[in-house]
Amino acid sequence: MQDDPQLAADKAAVADLVKRIFASYQQFDPALVEQCDAPECTIWDLFEPQLVQGGSAARAQFRKKDMSDSEQRGPLSINIEPPLIDVWGDFAVARYYLDYEFQPPGALRGRVRITTVARRIDGEWRRVHHHEGVVPTGRPPLTA
Repeated sequence: MQDDPQLAADKAAVADLVKRIFASYQQFDPALVEQCDAPECTIWDLFEPQLVQGGSAARAQFRKKDMSDSEQRGPLSINIEPPLIDVWGDFAVARYYLDYEFQPPGALRGRVRITTVARRIDGEWRRVHHHEGVVPTGRPPLTA
């Protein structure tokens, strides 16, 4: 069954939101990333042990350190696989994989699975929650 035109447009808009989040991050521009977020947005970041919550001031503090660390690490490349997106009225969930690679001096790469929850606010899709986690390499053994 094909999506109706409005549903297809909503899915495309949420996919665009995901792309804008990471394009803004690659530019190390916290203001552009913040434009993607709803006022109450929360973030489980890959490298941050605590939930980022508390509004735009808390996100700004988090992004300042996160982007500074990333810039010091070295050039960053990101590849996002096409997200699986579901939309229910003014809410949407996007699930996708992201591969990242930092070049020297602080070379690092990995694969992340991400869930982004979005809400339509005043006609525009905004991120309300973002959850990143390392992709497991398999099940650990049952015995030590």
